[in-house]
Amino acid sequence: MEENVEYNLMKGIFVSHGSPMILVENDPWKDLLREWGKKLGKFDSIIIISPHFFSWSGTFLVETQPKLECIQDYYGFPDELYKFCYSADNDVDLANKIVEEGQKEGLPIKQDNKWGLDHGAWIPLMYMYPEGVKVVTISITDLSAEIHYKLGEVIGRVVGDRNVLIIGTGSPTHRLELMYLNAKPRQTKFDQILIQKLKDGDFTSLFKLEGTKEWEIASPEGMLRPLFVVLGAVKPKKAEIIGYEVPYGGVSMLAVEFYS
Repeated sequence: MEENVEYNLMKGIFVSHGSPMILVENDPWKDLLREWGKKLGKFDSIIIISPHFFSWSGTFLVETQPKLECIQDYYGFPDELYKFCYSADNDVDLANKIVEEGQKEGLPIKQDNKWGLDHGAWIPLMYMYPEGVKVVTISITDLSAEIHYKLGEVIGRVVGDRNVLIIGTGSPTHRLELMYLNAKPRQTKFDQILIQKLKDGDFTSLFKLEGTKEWEIASPEGMLRPLFVVLGAVKPKKAEIIGYEVPYGGVSMLAVEFYS
């Protein structure tokens, strides 16, 4: 029998949640989410990092209330969109352990009970796990990608041998003003670079993308901080592109699965 082997059942993915209009449109991305959820299988808990749960205080917020209520954090859309919602039970024990371990590591992190599941979290969950699942949700901050990666490392250690999925959400290119101006959909240079680095397993160089001309033009949603949390948690050796599309001018959609 081998000794000193770490068993970590955590899996990690990054996925774009898309416009709230996905709820009522005949969008193939919904089918991708449904089939991907079936492929990934069941988990005891899911940790989800949404770019819409943003803490400007520089402190990571971990929700620790028993129920994570649905937040319809979008405005000016057709009334029918507000018929959709998805809430979930919180894995309070796991959430508290992440706070405890993060504080031991010197991370700015604390318990919170004022947020729930925004549309960046509940839309993917609703299609991937319609039957429901325990969820932990953690904010991003305006701190560096490296600090978010460290948060991911803390999450990975806490998870240990638990059967947990970590999901980061957001769009690689997120120029909503171009969408409103009906710009022609096209792949940005940033998306090309990002996808190639993911395919090559060149995860270290992702930290160097921020501040480049391509990054500034693409304006990644949430500064891609959810992606860096996933990378820190999983420490992948390779990645598989599950899906990619440019549904609107200025907005791209990406789905990536990571393998340790």
